[in-house]
Amino acid sequence: MSFLDYDDTDALGQVQSVDTATVVVKVADIESMRALQVNRLVALQSSRAGQHLIGIIQKITRTAVEARSHAEGEGLAEQAFPEVNLVRIALIGTMIARLGQRDNVFRRTLETVPEIDANCFTLEGERLTKFMRVISAVSGDGQHLSLGNYTLDTAAEAYVNGNKLFQRHALVVGSTGSGKSWTTARLLEQIAELDSGNAIVFDIHGEYRSMEGDGFEHFRVAGPADIEAGRGLEEGVLHLPYWLMAYEALVSMFVDRSDTNAPNQAMIMSRAITEAKRAFLRDGGHGAVLANFTIDSPVPFDIERVLGNLSDLNQEMVPGAKAGTEKMGEFNGKLSRLIQRLDNKRGDRRLGFLFPAAGATLDYAWLDRIVAVLLGGRSAKSAKGGVKIIDFSEVPSDVLPLIVGMVARLAFSVQQWIPSGSRHPIALFCDEAHLYIPEHHDGGAMENAIAVFERIAKEGRKYGVGLVVISQRPSEVSRTVVSQCSNLIAMRLTNGDDQAVVRRLLPDSLGGFSDLLPILDTGEALVVGDAILLPTRIRIAMPRNEPLSGTIDFWDCWAGATCASDLTKAIESWRRQTVQP
Repeated sequence: MSFLDYDDTDALGQVQSVDTATVVVKVADIESMRALQVNRLVALQSSRAGQHLIGIIQKITRTAVEARSHAEGEGLAEQAFPEVNLVRIALIGTMIARLGQRDNVFRRTLETVPEIDANCFTLEGERLTKFMRVISAVSGDGQHLSLGNYTLDTAAEAYVNGNKLFQRHALVVGSTGSGKSWTTARLLEQIAELDSGNAIVFDIHGEYRSMEGDGFEHFRVAGPADIEAGRGLEEGVLHLPYWLMAYEALVSMFVDRSDTNAPNQAMIMSRAITEAKRAFLRDGGHGAVLANFTIDSPVPFDIERVLGNLSDLNQEMVPGAKAGTEKMGEFNGKLSRLIQRLDNKRGDRRLGFLFPAAGATLDYAWLDRIVAVLLGGRSAKSAKGGVKIIDFSEVPSDVLPLIVGMVARLAFSVQQWIPSGSRHPIALFCDEAHLYIPEHHDGGAMENAIAVFERIAKEGRKYGVGLVVISQRPSEVSRTVVSQCSNLIAMRLTNGDDQAVVRRLLPDSLGGFSDLLPILDTGEALVVGDAILLPTRIRIAMPRNEPLSGTIDFWDCWAGATCASDLTKAIESWRRQTVQP
């Protein structure tokens, strides 16, 4: 039996007009009108037996109507009529009493619309609790993922469909301090508990160092101190060698586009890298790869060999027109700036992870080891945890997009070349995405990173790569990437441009939801998309491991006698370009 079986006497009012997915209901009882609230749920009679249409209250109005009438025995006189109480409702789905062998099924479809004068009922109390339990049981499609509790009914747990959340990408947005890291930690903890969980987190500020448990594994991109100490993958330190970059990324890093010789430098660099890779494969006896490799193939090559090749061409003298004379070669003196930039980058201590000692990464089998660790998933023998958190906090900001894009490209490329029936899906959590997937950029390194993430956003689903884009400024994130995210977790947003991005992602019938964005509480979110049956307001549950979000209580700290910073250690870290323990 349906829990939405109402008596006609329970009706809030009757349908006065219907327009596609919007209904206007006339309310007669003023006390019932006063009890209504925007964004509450209602149920309306359907033209089909055993069905009710579910809607969200968008607007409540009370209008005094005046008209002129001819009273008997008098002339024309004004007569004030009672107020008209109207409620505008957006229809969001259908509640079916019985569908096949199942009772009380909610579907996000509108096969019918209410008839004029159909009754409208409020969904509250025990009925609301039962309805929330129905939509919380995300039927089919495997495992459920719990976010917290519905604001409408705190006793009902809010689940989303884990398959659709990652298949169709997700966007987590909110102003600083609104609870984005908290929400991300909540998602990560549940992935980490799964037997074969598989995710990579791009931790830009080291906020997720606090995530602990068997399902987590922490890495950091090697800093100067790690290079000096010779730490490697066994200690959770990642070296990301230059040869992992795509050719375009290498060019953007080493070639100055403003140089008049930039085209020549790029062309010569391409030849030098191809020849260095060919030499590596030939010397290592990898004939099968040698026959088919391209400049973008992930094949190690000796940077010293490339530098030597460039230097030779930069100083090359060729026979002159007259016998016994010489003249400058075609590229003599034209590669000096390229050689200098490459030499400077190689000598930069902050970029030591790109240029590790030859024995660390200049090994054909090294790529197999790092891919097994980063992409293997919790069930893989090579992995200690399903959620791999990579700390990029010591990577210089000017090359951050290039390095994050390199890891994303590594994950996508490997997934792309795995046979379709054997892929182990992986989710990429892009924290502070506006820093490396921006809407506006000046080319170079940023352009390469954006291209990688835009391709994943458009094609990742086919290859088992899901994106979770996390940002406090959604208006500054690539519009192409944002438009591909079919799930939205929107927390408090106060900036008008950011609110506009969220409005564009909301269905037309739910546009009014965006009015709540500036007033959401910390840890509260509007959740809309393919992964949740009912677009609604959810209070995110507290994660077991709170992220290190860096929120400092200014006033309390200033008021305390013992609140002080270790300034000497900070200066030493600044000088050494590495965080002191």
